[in-house]
Amino acid sequence: MSIADRKEREKEQRQRDIIDAAEKLFFSRGYDNVSMEEIAEEVELSKGTLYLYFKDKEALFFAIVLRGARILNAKYSECSRLKITGLNKIRAMGHGIIEFSQGYPNYFRMLSYSGSERFCNVDNDDAKEILELTNRNISLMREAFEQGMKDGTVRDDINPLEMALYLCITSLSIMNLDPRWKKALKAAEINQDRFIEDFRRFIGPSIESSRKANAAFSTSDM
Repeated sequence: MSIADRKEREKEQRQRDIIDAAEKLFFSRGYDNVSMEEIAEEVELSKGTLYLYFKDKEALFFAIVLRGARILNAKYSECSRLKITGLNKIRAMGHGIIEFSQGYPNYFRMLSYSGSERFCNVDNDDAKEILELTNRNISLMREAFEQGMKDGTVRDDINPLEMALYLCITSLSIMNLDPRWKKALKAAEINQDRFIEDFRRFIGPSIESSRKANAAFSTSDM
């Protein structure tokens, strides 16, 4: 290995160490409650050295969110390659976002936060890739709807792009509920699992081409 190659590998490892340190602090305390000074201290670097790798806290934030966005996109991509009907691909993708939110709750929370007004109009390469991956997920869902329309499992009088957006938006909202809605559900003795399951049962018949020919949108089908 050449000296240049070794230095590049050391630089990449240092970047990963910094991201890991920032991730640990952001996950435990929240983005707004962590400073660059604290991240530098966590990774045992000077603040000046830290800025050589990341220009600000937002850059670190998006580097972390990108990790989660790639995991989620991998789930969508895996579902899109399955040799199943379009309707079942839609179901699989729906299950995928639920698995992601439950298996990677911190990434899910930060990915949701990255879409807030605080981070609009950000000129950052990682932020741009996150947006590209999000658009790709929507495209994969749209393609599943189009396939379902062709194979007869999805009704053909709906717009596939609109339905993909409806499902993506509502799924994210359901798994990232406002505290007020959580309190309302708790008062009615409805837990999150039941809330999600009821959403599936509601949305399934609305997109299926035939209620008799296709099973209900339930966990057993996922």
